[in-house]
Amino acid sequence: MVIMKNALWKDILRDINKSKGRFISIAAIITLGVMLFTGVKIAPIDMKATADKYYDDYNLMDLKIISTLGLTDKDVKDIKDINSILGVYPSKTMEALSKQNSEEFVIRIHSLPSENLNNNNENYINRVNLVKGKMPSKENECVIGNEKFSSLNLKIGDKLLLTSGDDSDISESLKNIEYEIVGVVETPYYLSNQIGSSTIGNGNVKTYMFINEDNFKNDIYSEVYVTIDGVKNLNSYNDEYFEVINESILSIENISSDINNRRYLEIVNLAKEELENGKKEYEDKKSTVLRQIEDAKKEIEDSKSKLMESQDEISSREQQLYDSIEDGKYKISVAESELKEKEEEYNLGLSAFNEAKKSAEENFAKAEESIRKSEDGLQQLKDQINNLKLSLNDESLTEEIKLNIQEQINSLNNLFEQGSVKLNEAKKQLEQGKNELAKQEENLNAANIQLEAGKKAINSSKNSLKELKEVGEAKIKEAKDKVNEGKLQLEEGEKELLEKEKTANEELDKAKDEIIKAEDEISKIEKPELYVLDRKSHYSYVDFENNAKSINKLSNVFPVFFFIVAGLVCLTTMTRMVDEQRINIGTLKALGYGNGSIAKKFIIYALFASLIGSVIGIALGLTVFPLIIINAYKMMYILPEINYTINIPLILTVFTVAIGVTTFVTYAACRMELRETPSILMRPKAPKEGKRILLEKIPFIWNKLNFIGKVTIRNIFRYKKRFLMTVIGIAGSTALLVAGFGIKDSIKAVVSKQYGELTKYQMSLSLAKDVSEEKIEYIKNELSNDNNVADYLFVTTESGKATINEISKGVSLVISNDSENFNEFELLRNRKTEEIITLPKNSIVISEKIATLLNVKIGDEIEITNNANNKAKATIGYITERYINNYIYISDKYYEDIFGKIPQVNNVLLKLNDEKSVNEISNKFINMDGVTGAVNNTSIKENFDDTIKSLDLVVVVMILCAGALSFIVLYNLTNVNISERVREIATIKVLGFYDNEVSAYIYRENILLTIIGLITGLGLGKLFHKFIMVTVEMDYIMFGRKIALFSFVIAGILTLAFSLLVNLAMYYKLKNIKMVESLKSVD
Repeated sequence: MVIMKNALWKDILRDINKSKGRFISIAAIITLGVMLFTGVKIAPIDMKATADKYYDDYNLMDLKIISTLGLTDKDVKDIKDINSILGVYPSKTMEALSKQNSEEFVIRIHSLPSENLNNNNENYINRVNLVKGKMPSKENECVIGNEKFSSLNLKIGDKLLLTSGDDSDISESLKNIEYEIVGVVETPYYLSNQIGSSTIGNGNVKTYMFINEDNFKNDIYSEVYVTIDGVKNLNSYNDEYFEVINESILSIENISSDINNRRYLEIVNLAKEELENGKKEYEDKKSTVLRQIEDAKKEIEDSKSKLMESQDEISSREQQLYDSIEDGKYKISVAESELKEKEEEYNLGLSAFNEAKKSAEENFAKAEESIRKSEDGLQQLKDQINNLKLSLNDESLTEEIKLNIQEQINSLNNLFEQGSVKLNEAKKQLEQGKNELAKQEENLNAANIQLEAGKKAINSSKNSLKELKEVGEAKIKEAKDKVNEGKLQLEEGEKELLEKEKTANEELDKAKDEIIKAEDEISKIEKPELYVLDRKSHYSYVDFENNAKSINKLSNVFPVFFFIVAGLVCLTTMTRMVDEQRINIGTLKALGYGNGSIAKKFIIYALFASLIGSVIGIALGLTVFPLIIINAYKMMYILPEINYTINIPLILTVFTVAIGVTTFVTYAACRMELRETPSILMRPKAPKEGKRILLEKIPFIWNKLNFIGKVTIRNIFRYKKRFLMTVIGIAGSTALLVAGFGIKDSIKAVVSKQYGELTKYQMSLSLAKDVSEEKIEYIKNELSNDNNVADYLFVTTESGKATINEISKGVSLVISNDSENFNEFELLRNRKTEEIITLPKNSIVISEKIATLLNVKIGDEIEITNNANNKAKATIGYITERYINNYIYISDKYYEDIFGKIPQVNNVLLKLNDEKSVNEISNKFINMDGVTGAVNNTSIKENFDDTIKSLDLVVVVMILCAGALSFIVLYNLTNVNISERVREIATIKVLGFYDNEVSAYIYRENILLTIIGLITGLGLGKLFHKFIMVTVEMDYIMFGRKIALFSFVIAGILTLAFSLLVNLAMYYKLKNIKMVESLKSVD
C-alpha cells in the first residue's frame, strides 16, 4: 500500500515536471483571480483601517455639537459632565476672503487651543499634523492647510489679508485682519481634498487655516467637538462604533433641553436689554433731531434777514456808484469844453504866430543881410582908416596932406562909430525880435503842453471813471452773486431741511418700526435647536466611506466574473490533462488503484497549482493591490501610510473558493473517465464519427471553400466542446476587457456629459430670502450691462423629497418660468432617444437616476415635498438624462397649481463669455444687496474630476489584470488545443506539410475561433458593463451607459494581439512536434 502511494506521488510530481507550462498557467490564472478578488475585497477594509488609525492618531471628533444660537462655556461644562465623554473642545469657526496674485479665494478659519497642544491632551480634538514650519505663537500668525497649498502658490512668510466677503466688517469678529503664514498643517478633519462650499466669494472654500482662539472676539462657540471614551479601539466605520456613539448622543440629547432653555433665556434677555437701549437711543435721537431741525429753521430765518440787508446795502452802493459816475462825467464834460476853447485859442495863436514868424524870419533875414552889409561897409571903413593911418607913416607926405588924411581918418572914424552904433542897434533890435519870436513860440509851446496835460488829465479822469465804474459794477455784481448764491443756498437749505426733516421723520418712523419689529421678533424668538452630529454627517468621513463602498461594490461583480472565466479555463485544462492521461488511468485501475486514489492524483495536481496561486495571489492581493488603490485615492485624500489588515475570514474564504473551484472542476473533468473499465481506458478514444456540418448543406458557400478551408471549418464545428470552451474563454476575457474600458468610459461620462453637454451655465447666484422686485430688477440691469455675462435666467431652487410606495429620496427642485429658454441653461433630453424635452406646463421632468431609485415611469404620479415641508402630487411627464445628483424640474405654473403658491425666485443661472471671469463676477455680485452667495460649476466639476480620477486608476489596474487573464486564457486554450491534436498535427506533417503550413493550419482555426469569441465577448462585455454600472452606482450619481467605440476597438485589438502573440509562441511548439514519436502513441 505504501509502495502504491509512493508511486502515485512520484507520478504526480512527474506530471508536474512534464507539464510545467500547464501547471504554471493554472497557478497564474488562480493567482490573478485570487489577487484581484482579495485585493478589491481587502482594499476597502484597508482604506477604512488606514483612515480610522489616522482619526485615532490625531483625535478626530466623534461628535460635533452645534446650536442654532451658538454655544457658551456653561453649555461646554454641561457636556463635559457627561460620564461617557472623554474630551471636549469648544471651537470657533468662520469663513473669509483673501487674495493671492489677484486670485481671490475663500478660506475657512478655525480656532486652535491657546495652550497645551500636546497629544496627551484629550481636549485637543481634531489635532493638526505640522508638516512644515512652526505652530502660531503670536496673534498675527497662522498655519494653513496643506491640501490646496501648492495650487495657491503660498509659502511660509506670506501674509493673508482677510475680508468678510459681505457687508460686515471682519474686524468686528477678529482682532487682526492680516496673518502671517508660519506653518503648513494637515488634519483628519479635512481628510478629503474638498473643504466644502461657502456663501461668500465664488462659493467654494479653497483652503483652511488655524489661528489661536484668542484672536476671535466673540465669546460664543460655533461648535463643540467631542470624543467618546472607549471607542478608539473600535473601527469607526463599523456598526459597533456607532452603537457606542449613539448612547452618548442620547446622553447629550437628554441635557439638550436645559442647554436650549438657558441659551434661549440668555438671547431673550440680551434682546430685551438691547431693545431698551434701542428705545432710549430712539428717544435721544428724536429729541436731538427735533432740536437740530429747529436750529436749522432759525438759521435759515437769520440767513433770510441778512440777505435782505445785503440787498438793501447793494442797492445803496449801486446808487452811490452811479451818482459818482454821473458827477465825474459832468466834470469831464466841463473840462473838455474848457480845453476845447483853449485849444481853439491856441490854434488861432499858433496860426497867427506862424504867419508872424514867417514874416519875422523874412525881416530877420533882411536885417541880417543889412547887418552883414553894414559890417562889410564898416570893415571897409576900418580898412580905409588903417590904410590912411599907414599912409601917415609916409614921411614924404606933407603936413597938409597928413592933416587931410587925418581929417579923412577922423571923418571915417566918425562914420565908423556911427555905423558901429547903428550896426549894434540893428543887431540888438534883431536879437530882440528873435527873442520876442522865441518867447511867443515858447508861450505857444507852454500852452500846447497845458492843452496836452489837460487832455491827459481828462483821459485819466475818464479811465478812472471807467475803472471806478467797472470795479464798482464788479463789486456790486459780486455782491449780487453772493446774494443770489445765498438765495440758492437758502433755497437748498430749505429744501435740505425739508428732506432732512422728512428723512429724520422716516428714520424715526423706521426706528420706531424696528423697535416694534424687535419687540415682535423677541416674542417670536424660538428656542434653539441643538444638533448632535456624528461622523456620518462629516463630508470627508462619508465621502471616503462612499469611495470605499464603490470599490467594495466593484469587488462583488468584477472579480466574480474573473473567477468564472478562470474556473472554465481550469476545467478545459484539466479535461485535456485527463484525456492525455487516459491510458495511464486505465493502467492504474488495472494495477488496483481505486477511483479515489486516481482522482486524487489530478486533484492534488490542481490543488498544488491552486495552492501556489492562492498563496501568491493572497500575498499580492493583501499588499500590492490595496497599496495601488490607496495611493490612487491619495490624489483626493490626505492619508498616512497604509495600515495593512489581515482578514482571516477573507483569506479562508478565498482559499476555500479557489481550491474548491479547482478541485471541483478537476473532479468534474476526471469523473466520466473513472467510470470506464481499465480495458476501455487503456485503448485510445475512438475518433468521433464523421458528420456533415451544417455549412456543408449550403453548397453555394461550401463549394467556394478550398480544401484547407473546409478542413478548418470541419475541425471547428465538429469538436463542439473544444469550440465552446475556446469561444467561452476568449469571450470571457474580451468581456472583461470591454467591461474594464467601459467602466472607464462610464466614469468619464459623469463629468464630460453633465458639464460638457447638459449643464450649460457656468455659475449661479443665490438670492436673499424674500428679495424685492426692485432688487431683482437692479440685478437684472447689472447682469445685462456686464460684458462677461452672455445670458442669465432667474429660477427657483428648493431642496425636497420625492416619495412613492413608501420609498423616499432626496431631490433638488428647479422651478422656471421660461420653458423656452430653460434648455439653453440646463439641457433636458431623453438619454436613449436623445429627444430634447421642453419643460411641460402640466407635469414634471425627473432625472433618470431618481426614476430608477423610485422605480417609476412616465405617467406615474409621485408625492413631492418642498423645503417648506408642503406636500403635493405631481405627474411625471418626462424622464431626463442627468448624471450628478437627483433633480425634479417644474414650470412655475405647474408648481403653483400643485402647491397653491407662487414660487419665489431665489437663484440666477449665468452663462459666461469666458469661464476665467468667474471670480471677477463672483466678487462683483457677492457684495450686491440681495445676493447671498455664488457657486461656480468649475469647482464642482473639479471635485467630481478628482473623485473619478482615483476610481479611474483602480479600473486601469483591473483592465491590466483582465489583459493578463486574457493572455493566459488564450495561451492555455491554444496550448490545450495543440496538445489534443498532436497526433493530427504529426499526421499532416507525415503527409508532407511544411512547418509554416502546419502553423497556418492551426492558426486559421485559432484566429477564426478568436474572432467568434471576440464578437461574442464584445456583446457579453456590453451586458456585463451594464450590470456592473447598475450594481456599483451610488444614489446621487448615474454613470454613463454607453461604451465608446474606441473601447470596443481597443479591447478587440488587445484580444487579437494576445492571440497573435500566443500563436507566435506556439509556432515553436508546433515545429518541435516529432512525427515518429507522436505516431507511436497510436498504440
